[in-house]
Amino acid sequence: MNTLIPYRSPELLLNPVTDGFAYAVNCSFPNSFRLLNTRQYEILRAVNGVDDILTIAEQLNIDNDTLEKFLRLLHKTELIAFDHHFSVLQKPDRPKSLNFWIHTTNACNLGCSYCYISTLNTGKGMTEAVRQQLRYKLLEAVKSKGIRHIRLRLAGGEPLGQFHVWKLFIPEARKALADAGCRFDAGFVTNLTLLNDEIISFSKEYEIGFGVSLDGVEATHDVTRSFRSGCGSFGIVDDNLRKLIEEGVPVSVNTVVSNLNLTGLPDLTRYLIALDIPFRYSIVRGEKIHAELLDEYLSASYTIMQEAIASGWQFSKRFQFCDLKPNELGFQTCASGFSGGAIYVDGSFKYCHVQFGEKRDSPHTIFNEELDLVDMIAGGEHHEDHKSDDCKTCRYRSVCTSGCPVYRIDGKDPQCSLYHSFIPKYYELQAMERLRILQSIR
Repeated sequence: MNTLIPYRSPELLLNPVTDGFAYAVNCSFPNSFRLLNTRQYEILRAVNGVDDILTIAEQLNIDNDTLEKFLRLLHKTELIAFDHHFSVLQKPDRPKSLNFWIHTTNACNLGCSYCYISTLNTGKGMTEAVRQQLRYKLLEAVKSKGIRHIRLRLAGGEPLGQFHVWKLFIPEARKALADAGCRFDAGFVTNLTLLNDEIISFSKEYEIGFGVSLDGVEATHDVTRSFRSGCGSFGIVDDNLRKLIEEGVPVSVNTVVSNLNLTGLPDLTRYLIALDIPFRYSIVRGEKIHAELLDEYLSASYTIMQEAIASGWQFSKRFQFCDLKPNELGFQTCASGFSGGAIYVDGSFKYCHVQFGEKRDSPHTIFNEELDLVDMIAGGEHHEDHKSDDCKTCRYRSVCTSGCPVYRIDGKDPQCSLYHSFIPKYYELQAMERLRILQSIR
């Protein structure tokens, strides 16, 4: 007689999707998402932490052994457990990889009014002395702390304006780190107005990716991202995006959603789906956004995504909303404070790149010979664990990780309520994607 009692995860999200199908996911266990048929949905709903397997089998008229096999399958990703123990995502003791935002230059060829870099166009690019020290400190971290993967996001200003120096740095750093047993990756965070054949060839050879800032399609983008002459930049960005795609260079788009561009989200969504590249929508920080309009135009965009899923678009591989981590989950929002940070043009070390230009002394610099980069991170600022009591007990705490540590209000992301409505919607769209794949192979 089977007297095992199954318990549902307290972070279980269990919802119907369409007639005959539902989804289940443990929001505290990575990659636990599962598409369910009607019978499987009934079984999971019947799990109440009181009835044993035999009782549930009798209630649902299911063979006892068959039911146990299915429940043990759910147990592998902790949708259920046979005791009250469920895993809790823990921060590792030490990092195995490092991720740094590099402020390559204060110079930029655009004149975006909302740019957060207060020192924009006040000086030139990072000097050779700083770059040499950066390379030395990266290698030091590999040798002293056993780091096995380092990624640099080269930003600015406009980093492609400094391409001529980074095309020398990247191969040298890559070889030096590879010789020490460390993988090295680099990517440009760019407005993508300065692309040329040399940059494309180099990027293909060294597997360089591009993160492109795009505020909308055509006029919407041009209103906020224009050259200092006043001319819009969308036409150039569009041409260059298509060049990167055609050449097979990895490229993704990041859009900061504000009151200036939110009405253009549906058109932008159609445009990015048609390009079939990864894209991310982030909500503007530090200013109030029109909540009702945001909900309206985001909802319209989700409808467009749902229609695209039916035609084969890969939703789960192409779209990200803010810092949410619906499948891989996380113990904190970004690398800052644990496995990364931001390095300014003069070599000073910051917790986050939004702090560049602040009039306060940086506690660390890469010219400090007493600390390696890992120790520098550990001994710097730490905002990542400052979370509200609500966040610490929230079902979605590993999905949203309380948002950006620098912009939290009372330990919570200002968009908390928006996340609570979007996260189930994300899983619903993922379930539709899985269902389409399932139907296509029948």
